[in-house]
Amino acid sequence: MDTILGLLLVGLFAYLGTALYKIKRIPPPVKALISSGIAFAVLGWLLGQQAFGVLGTKAMNHLDILMDLGLGWVGLLFGLQFNLGDLRRFSWRHHAAAMAEASITIVLCASPMLFWFHTDWPYAAPMALTILTLSAASSVSSPTSMALVIGHLQPRGPVTNLLRLLNSIDAVPALVVVGILASSWLVHPMNLGPMAHVSMWFAISCIMGISLGALSHLLTLYRYGDNEMLVIMLGLVIFSGGAAHYLHLSSLFVNFISGLVMANRSPSRLRIAATLSMVEKPIYLMMLTLSGAMWTAPDASGWIIAGVFVALRLLGKWLGGLGAARIVQCKAKVSVGIGPGLFGHGGMALALALGFGQFYHGPAFQIVLTAVLMSMFLTTIVGPASLRLVLVLAGEHR
Repeated sequence: MDTILGLLLVGLFAYLGTALYKIKRIPPPVKALISSGIAFAVLGWLLGQQAFGVLGTKAMNHLDILMDLGLGWVGLLFGLQFNLGDLRRFSWRHHAAAMAEASITIVLCASPMLFWFHTDWPYAAPMALTILTLSAASSVSSPTSMALVIGHLQPRGPVTNLLRLLNSIDAVPALVVVGILASSWLVHPMNLGPMAHVSMWFAISCIMGISLGALSHLLTLYRYGDNEMLVIMLGLVIFSGGAAHYLHLSSLFVNFISGLVMANRSPSRLRIAATLSMVEKPIYLMMLTLSGAMWTAPDASGWIIAGVFVALRLLGKWLGGLGAARIVQCKAKVSVGIGPGLFGHGGMALALALGFGQFYHGPAFQIVLTAVLMSMFLTTIVGPASLRLVLVLAGEHR
């Protein structure tokens, strides 16, 4: 009974949040707060075992299918934007800048923490897996913050174009990292040499993604109605997410590969992307509600790690932004650099944290979830303001 009630409440809150987001004439900070979904994480916590217990441990075990759906949806929708024809609108320098910015953030976040804990790691989950997952999550920016500020300022210029691209695609290195981590001996018992083991499981992930992308392409050749298309995509995402979960692979990465295939092979890719986007916000808010229900406060060292993570991420984004601007040879002079325009932290970071929870529960997962939720909350406040500052200093606002 609790599972059914919890499912109904999660769905109700998700669609309520979507309705609130559509209301016009909401001040940008309030709209950013609604868009971030932090309030729904709090609602999830109230429903969880730490408060009213509607979404207790037993109920959450029965709702794994919702998590598979959410993670697969995020990965598929992200992969669908990588159509080669669309990507050619930007130079190779722009794409290199996006990958470099994210990679700099990952390295700057991972290096101090790996050095700090290399001799003393008090948690059951492997130290490298936990730290590298956190570092991958640190590199992800938020296209939502960019959309909110652009809608308000309507800026134009090289800095705006660069920030729009970086906020949209800089999650690629993070997905590759978690795809490799899920293929490693940290998740699967090793029965081959280290390189052969990782290569085998990584190849399986890619083959699964390519096969599911091809299947999606075949199933969508017939012109279905929007509702029929939505049902087909729901079924495919649940199937692929469940298969990846069963094999202890990253559902995010597998569905990202599937989205890449569909983006470049399916003639209906734009319609598929539009169909997926119809329920993007409810699924994101559903994931936030479930994450709140799973959250428990970490110990003192966990809070310290979360705080260090937030600080290292902001530093990494600032330095990564400087590196990206240098690669692109951006001519606009912005005294603070473009890094503050990348401070926003959104749904992909949450998905990376929840994906870690499919492999390991317990204190290590709570640290990862706490760090990401803390960063999302803080950057909901400072992210739009810092992005606005960069665009104003660049002189690209109207």
